[in-house]
Amino acid sequence: MNLVGKCPPTTAKLDAAADRGFDSVELHLRPSDLDDVGATAAMVKQSPVSAASVHTLHARPDDPEPFRRSDALAERLDAYLVVHSQYAQHTHTALLDSYDFAAPCGYENNPGASQFSLANLLLDRGHDLVLDTAHLFMSEPAYLESLSDLLKSYGDQIQVVHFTDGTLLNDGLPFGDGEIPLERTAEILASEFDGNVVLEVMPDDQADARQRVLEWLD
Repeated sequence: MNLVGKCPPTTAKLDAAADRGFDSVELHLRPSDLDDVGATAAMVKQSPVSAASVHTLHARPDDPEPFRRSDALAERLDAYLVVHSQYAQHTHTALLDSYDFAAPCGYENNPGASQFSLANLLLDRGHDLVLDTAHLFMSEPAYLESLSDLLKSYGDQIQVVHFTDGTLLNDGLPFGDGEIPLERTAEILASEFDGNVVLEVMPDDQADARQRVLEWLD
């Protein structure tokens, strides 16, 4: 697996990601980043890190423009598009799919979405899944078993994993501040997943998360 950072597409933030030891990042977008997609793409291409993936804006699913602009940026950067919004449920997938994304893409699991619902609404319908471990932890009492089962059963439809700490109510916590069995999660990912693992904690906590994962897997 390849450990990936996460940051907004600004020169300073991309430089900082490189300083933390990352070769690639997932881009966390703000509306202004999509005012001029070409300029944002050019700035990222000139940075010391590559864009492994681009997270869509948190837009309402019936507003196509933010999703299409996010997709255009991902396509220009030859990056994977993470389709996710706090306003969208997996029942909106058909609507989002109608926007005809050009970049390769997957739908991130929402907090509370069970393994059954992910199979029923996404995976068994042919969609890729961006597997957020904290969201799965919130959804499945047998979290580790569900993580392993999804990777084994649908590995060809999972290209990006979001890895963070969390509780049953909160995610995105620094490693060690939540309740997720992080070391065991890292071991399962290392043995059963061959793709990009985005350390989805705040930028100042990413170097520590990266170091911990490397130590666990040494």
